[in-house]
Amino acid sequence: MMEQARKRELVVTSPQFYKNIIILSIPIILQQLLRVSVDTLDSIMLGRIDQIQMSAVSQAQQIFFIFYTICNGLAAGCSVLVAQYWGKRDLEPIRTLLAVGIQSSLIFGLLFSGAVMTWPDRILRIYSSDPELIRIGASYLRVAAMMYPLCAMSTLMFAWCRGIEEMSVSFTTNLISYPLNVFLDYCLIFGHFRMPELGIQGAAVGAVIARMVEFLILSRFVFRREKKVGMRPADLLRRNKKLTLDFWKVSLPILAHEIVWSTGTTAASSITGQMGTQIVSGYNVANVFYQLNACVSNGLLHACSVVMGKTIGSGKDKARIQREAYSMVLIGAVGGSMLGLITLVFGGYFVNFYLLSTEAAEYARNFMFVFAAIWPFSGVEMTGMVGVLRAGGDGKMGFICDIFSMWMLTIPAAAVCAFFLGGSPYLVVSIIKVNIAIEASVGVWRIHTGKWMRNLTL
Repeated sequence: MMEQARKRELVVTSPQFYKNIIILSIPIILQQLLRVSVDTLDSIMLGRIDQIQMSAVSQAQQIFFIFYTICNGLAAGCSVLVAQYWGKRDLEPIRTLLAVGIQSSLIFGLLFSGAVMTWPDRILRIYSSDPELIRIGASYLRVAAMMYPLCAMSTLMFAWCRGIEEMSVSFTTNLISYPLNVFLDYCLIFGHFRMPELGIQGAAVGAVIARMVEFLILSRFVFRREKKVGMRPADLLRRNKKLTLDFWKVSLPILAHEIVWSTGTTAASSITGQMGTQIVSGYNVANVFYQLNACVSNGLLHACSVVMGKTIGSGKDKARIQREAYSMVLIGAVGGSMLGLITLVFGGYFVNFYLLSTEAAEYARNFMFVFAAIWPFSGVEMTGMVGVLRAGGDGKMGFICDIFSMWMLTIPAAAVCAFFLGGSPYLVVSIIKVNIAIEASVGVWRIHTGKWMRNLTL
């Protein structure tokens, strides 16, 4: 009788399930907040020098955004497999998967770094038509690109740790590296404590040093202090044809989704970037606040992904898996609605931290309303389309959805509105953000079909 009642439940009713997700998400949220806070403080500090340097670093960080999301694609593929093997407590594949992931991410990091260091100005022309902004942004990129290989490997190791439920290492490592980053940026941007005054290049130097420290601390944990799996440096030479094929089979759809999504997002930024410096400044400030709030949703989606992967790997029945999936969608909807409310209440106050022109500040405050309206959908999209479906081995759906909804619908429509119809920037950004609502809806539909559940360890 009790078993029949459980089958009729649409969502998980046990408070322990939700408590577990919250506990797992907290270290990731704190890590994400530390990461985004550095970018926020950099933009504020550079804004104290002049608005063009603030806009230049914001546009240059679009390059890192693409890089970081591709790294996350590789890392997510690794984490999905690790979480499922962790669910069945099979440690040998977990060791091999870290080796495969590190080798792949290092190669990608070196190639991307070389391209950015060689053609920084050409790449920046995609996002801005302002020659001075391109010149200043290129000087930042030539230095910042040196951290890409280290960042690629660190991202992979962080994801591997999440897969085995070692969440606290992310926060502990970043609790050292990100405050160090802020301190170095403060010293090198303004020339404090007898350090050279480098302006925007100082922010790049600070980031490179901080990423080196982050990599060293994380490597020490993974290869010396972590005892659940017992990795050793020699394990990085491991090879296994089946696991390598599994890694790429899972990672490629996710990687394709990340590339389509990140380039689409930056394409959207390039549309606003061509609409005028005041609009760019206002949009970038509003987007910084959006990214700060996204730390919460990112923490929840990663926690949901780990829990779902572990549930599938441990061999739970499909009814239980489906209930957990619906529960995670509910978590995303509630969390996203709360973040939308926070944006409405506090977004205007956040703008006051920046030294903006009256026009740019007005744009920033009005963009906050657009972001607030989309947050409930964004929460569902993150926990549903990204957290649940990827953990179940269905990385293709997000890729297919973004191809149609982003590249064939919202981006062309936004470009037509901006450049041919002379639409307001608020309408343009609203059109761009409609993609999130579409992806959230498709994600919920896909979860409801139940066709996404795949045990990848068999």
